Amino acid sequence: TNETVTKEDLGGARVHTAKSGVAHGSFSNDVTALRSMRRLLDFLPASNDKNTLPVKETTDPADRLVPSLERLVPDDPNTPYNMKDVIRETVDNGDFFEIMPAMAQNIVTAF
Repeated sequence: TNETVTKEDLGGARVHTAKSGVAHGSFSNDVTALRSMRRLLDFLPASNDKNTLPVKETTDPADRLVPSLERLVPDDPNTPYNMKDVIRETVDNGDFFEIMPAMAQNIVTAF
């Protein structure tokens, strides 16, 4: 077809993280990839034994109010808003790890 196509366009990391969904993340280098994987593993238990599940200490009170939700979530259900902002405001210390940030950006899958 005489198209100029790069190797990245044919099947590089961007294609597989944003279009096909084959890969979960794309990283600029090995160090960044390893740090991201360690962060993911921090959210997962080392065992399925309920007696050994880790409890992460937090300074975020369980009964804290989140007044910013009133401005983040619009009254009109047809008005779009950034769900990631809502998640950051409601999870402990704003800490969450998104699994596939480039794929189906209208869906958030995270720990």
